[in-house]
Amino acid sequence: MVLPKRYDDGGHSGSGIDRPALAALMHDIEAGEIDTVVVYKIDRLTRSLADFVRLIEIFDRHGVGLVSVSQAFDTSDSMGRMILNVLLTFSQFERELIAERVRDSIRTRKRHGRIHGGLAPFGYEYRNGELAVVEAEAAIVLFIYEAFLRQGTFTAAMSAVREAGFCSSIKSMRNGSFRGGRPLSPGTVYNILRNPIYVGEIRGHERTWPGRHAPIIDRGTWDAACVLVEKRRRKGPGPSGTNHFLAGLLWDDLGRHMLIDANWLNGTPYHFYVSSNAQWSQAEYRRAYRTRADRLDAVVLASVHSFLADRAELRSALVAHGLFGSELQQLVQTGRRASQRLSGLPGEQMPSLFSALLESVEVSPDAVTLHFRLIELVRFLEWEGQGAFVGRPADWPTSKARHAIKVPVSVIAAERWPVFTVLPCEPSRRRKPNKQLVLLLRNARAALQFMERNRELDLNGLAKGFGRSPGYFSRLVRLNYLAPDMLAAIADGTQPEKLDRSTLASAHIPLDWAVQRRMFGFPEPRRPVNPRNLYGRGMWPAGDQAPEGP
Repeated sequence: MVLPKRYDDGGHSGSGIDRPALAALMHDIEAGEIDTVVVYKIDRLTRSLADFVRLIEIFDRHGVGLVSVSQAFDTSDSMGRMILNVLLTFSQFERELIAERVRDSIRTRKRHGRIHGGLAPFGYEYRNGELAVVEAEAAIVLFIYEAFLRQGTFTAAMSAVREAGFCSSIKSMRNGSFRGGRPLSPGTVYNILRNPIYVGEIRGHERTWPGRHAPIIDRGTWDAACVLVEKRRRKGPGPSGTNHFLAGLLWDDLGRHMLIDANWLNGTPYHFYVSSNAQWSQAEYRRAYRTRADRLDAVVLASVHSFLADRAELRSALVAHGLFGSELQQLVQTGRRASQRLSGLPGEQMPSLFSALLESVEVSPDAVTLHFRLIELVRFLEWEGQGAFVGRPADWPTSKARHAIKVPVSVIAAERWPVFTVLPCEPSRRRKPNKQLVLLLRNARAALQFMERNRELDLNGLAKGFGRSPGYFSRLVRLNYLAPDMLAAIADGTQPEKLDRSTLASAHIPLDWAVQRRMFGFPEPRRPVNPRNLYGRGMWPAGDQAPEGP
């Protein structure tokens, strides 16, 4: 029976497999609705030999046949498969040859001083196929360069542009519509200051070429701007040279992609994940989320460790993937070993592993949610730890199975930026209690009691009455949610050696005890902790009534 549904990817190149109709086809194959795929020509399926080999493996695994209407061959024998591979090899060669011709054409046009298509840069328009200066926009370009050289910073130049009320140029599209006419964005101003087209040159292929268009600024202004840009540029390795493995996976709960950024202090970079500055977010005055990259990485890494080591949670996820019986039991038993393998991986392997294992990570003010690809989770559980774990993107369209775990994470007071500050430490056997830590936990208990006695007050009133700032008062209260065994270790002086008052006072404690232990470097408790055992160690203020134990 022929299905009435068609899988057409019109307008999408066959050079890759990231196409909506092909993804729908793979999903229906996984659901068992298809036993034969019919194509007009083999290169309509894909023009990449590597991708085609993976697709054929998936077809064979689900018992799906492949038929080409215009090409007669039989893939059931070795000769047919050889002919098929030869056809795909020539298809890939043809695609790469076309790409080389296009690159040569672009290089030739730039060498002759002409840009290769696209919208005209700000300050120019097309006239008879050549760039011509638009005087009104050229005056804005001159204003931007003058403001930058006068003020000395990109931020000051952008502020001057906003105060002047300059807008982007209105461009006509091929379909007859128009775009532009909005206030100039910081990215546009930054690109104008770094684009050599305004001095009469064309950038291309690691150098610049003399252009055929008229310049807007003179050579002296351009050279002075280049010197200042180089001076303002941050030295040292950028965010792309880090091992922060959440780059590209992180989103906030408003749907904004969180990008990695770096702040420099005394020549040292401190990396952060920051919400992208989307236009709708600016229009609605939504504050961007900002979090220390290493500390959020620690939260996620500890959560994955806890998930892999949690037999019940891991089993629930695998059952949702459709695994049962002996195969399920065998994979569940590998969870703790997989967690141990994850601990021993070098930092440079983390980005590729997490980009495969996680589809996305979502950050909200009170939680971090991890979305696992179950097809890659099964592969990671079966992985023996040889080499580096690399995902198989070609297999992802075949399964939409996902598993989400939500990690409750408290954040600081609303008037400050939401950040997650948790520091993993090495455990220690030191037996002398840290007086500063013990005093901090006593103050935390006192803050909680004060809040319970003054429920009619808001956060500002509570903080003022307790003699602390609202942010510090909030963090004090949350310290009461530490795991009991961690409180006992602090009372005994056996907490991790690097855990000090400053680290604990500035931390924002996740509510999950297993995640707390992993992030702060505490070992898993060998026996249940009775809260009654904490009393008599100076942990609580006088007059505080002990809670009932189990």
